[in-house]
Amino acid sequence: MDFMLAAAGAAITNIGLLSVIIYTYIQNIRIIKSYFTYGLTLVAALFIVQNIVIVIFWSNLYMAGPSIKNIVDAAAPYLFAINLAQTIGLAVLLWITRK
Repeated sequence: MDFMLAAAGAAITNIGLLSVIIYTYIQNIRIIKSYFTYGLTLVAALFIVQNIVIVIFWSNLYMAGPSIKNIVDAAAPYLFAINLAQTIGLAVLLWITRK
């Protein structure tokens, strides 16, 4: 399994999940104008930025050349595990948010 591609796929999935969550939060802001709702929207937006940075950083690092490829390949399973955990957490958050 290519963990780097799987990690990128999970990060892209996270961006999609977060987009739906933000859309829902913005709908809630129209009804419930509270600092909590604004805060949730900001946190979700920052998570999108984090996932975009992860995809860009790791793709640049992966293409840096053969000298660093071994380090990137060694770190890739850990990045995948982190992104997968975030995907599961965001899926649960989306499920709860949409109920």
